[in-house]
Amino acid sequence: MKISWVHLCTALCFTILSGCVSTGLLTTTAGVGATTGNVPVVANSFADIPIAPSDFVDVQRSLLLNTGEQWIGRAVLKSSQALSEAFDYYQANMSQYGWIAITSVQANISVLTFEKGQRVATIHIEPNTLLGSVISITVTPRETSR
Repeated sequence: MKISWVHLCTALCFTILSGCVSTGLLTTTAGVGATTGNVPVVANSFADIPIAPSDFVDVQRSLLLNTGEQWIGRAVLKSSQALSEAFDYYQANMSQYGWIAITSVQANISVLTFEKGQRVATIHIEPNTLLGSVISITVTPRETSR
């Protein structure tokens, strides 16, 4: 009977570990995902927004149209930073990528808005269930004046 318990425990450990591996989150030392194989490489996809080294791009929840400094869509990040730290990070670092602050609200769910050329970026930061925060960066073309 001991052998079956060992096999059962081993199978359970492999199941738990495989679930941890297949979360859809990608990362590199630069913070943005890049891997080999069948998983998409997103290393330069969000080139003109800062992403903290400890943050992960949630590929399953992100939508990317175009790449480099002309991308539009939504980047969803899982961050180890607390909400207030993530807010301060984007407030301090977006200007280094050429973005101009329009408005910001720091609260239980924080929102920052920036503009760059003909695009607008809205950063939505909310606390994660356990630790850190979830950051959603939506970049859209600016509407033309009528």
